[in-house]
Amino acid sequence: MKIILGGVRGTSCIAHSDWMAYGGETTSILIEGDAGERVLLDAGTGIRRLGRRIDAGAACPELLLLVTHYHLDHVMGLPPLPLLYRGGAKLIVGSVRRNGLSAREILPRLMAQPFWPVRMEDMAASFEFLDLPAEAAVRPHRFGTLEIRWCPVCHPGGCTAYRIDAPATGASLVFATDFEWGRSSAAEKEMLLRLCREPGPPGALVLDGQYTRRQYPEFAGWGHSAWEDDVEIARAAGAGLLVVTHHGPQNHDRLLATIEAELTREMPGARLGRDGMEIAL
Repeated sequence: MKIILGGVRGTSCIAHSDWMAYGGETTSILIEGDAGERVLLDAGTGIRRLGRRIDAGAACPELLLLVTHYHLDHVMGLPPLPLLYRGGAKLIVGSVRRNGLSAREILPRLMAQPFWPVRMEDMAASFEFLDLPAEAAVRPHRFGTLEIRWCPVCHPGGCTAYRIDAPATGASLVFATDFEWGRSSAAEKEMLLRLCREPGPPGALVLDGQYTRRQYPEFAGWGHSAWEDDVEIARAAGAGLLVVTHHGPQNHDRLLATIEAELTREMPGARLGRDGMEIAL
């Protein structure tokens, strides 16, 4: 299994030289399975980089897009994705309902006028939709040789954390963005830790650490965690690798370098995510 981080910035994309070492694109991650499966997690502006990688393949791809939630920084990269204008391509969209609406109902709104000139029904790619239960998955959903589990996390309007396992190789990833550990209930914390621990400790744990604990009080209630919370979760889960992501838009490269130095002192081997980072499991 290979994990490619297309975008690691939270809330809004940034194009400025002081923010480029870690990256200014918003959240999107590509998982490539050993049997050729391709799974996208969210469709922020970082999907542009991932789309170029996907388009480089000779065959028209079938992709599974798992949406954590529909805040714009996590879906704004989808309408211009070149793959959607490519005949023979297929996008399977899996998501929990938000405000009672499914992905089949939400995404056409994102791609309707006056917001976007090309309607979803006019795009060359075909679409399929998976309506995922809101509660934690009892049985995994299979996509090729991969197994997918999920659970809800604490965020305004709701959000979903995902786990992807490759049973044949033992590789596994847990991805939890846009969750606020400091305001999570005991039940929410237990669900996320269970997702991390079962069926075994994850090879990689990619977690929202938008703030430091010094910054957090100013943003309490906004639905994000501090990197120190991520260390706590990674230790409790026995994760092989912790990658902190969803960096605050106010956190420039110098500050992020300081944070990363503190992170690695606290947990050797952990790192901050960067646009374009690749992880082989």
